[in-house]
Amino acid sequence: MGDRGNIKVGSIYFYTHWGGSEIKKILQNALVRGKGRWEDESYLNRIIFCEMIQEDVMGETGYGISTGICDNDHPILEVDVENQKIKCGDLVWTFEDYIKQEFEE
Repeated sequence: MGDRGNIKVGSIYFYTHWGGSEIKKILQNALVRGKGRWEDESYLNRIIFCEMIQEDVMGETGYGISTGICDNDHPILEVDVENQKIKCGDLVWTFEDYIKQEFEE
């Protein structure tokens, strides 16, 4: 059981075991908070992952960082920092358009 989800940035996957159904909103919140770092992939990566783990910073399970896809129950969100785009299946948004979407928490 679980609610697994992944965000892919470049060749890195950020994994959540329990927050997959909220992954779109998590990424949206990270992009809003990290708007000043949209062109800085290393900082934006940290901001995205910190947004994911903020309720469980010291935990030993529930989240991961990998170079390969982990378990997954939801469409993978792909973050293209160079072109400032988010892809989810056939859908593509600019960062600006993505932060304006209405995603449930």
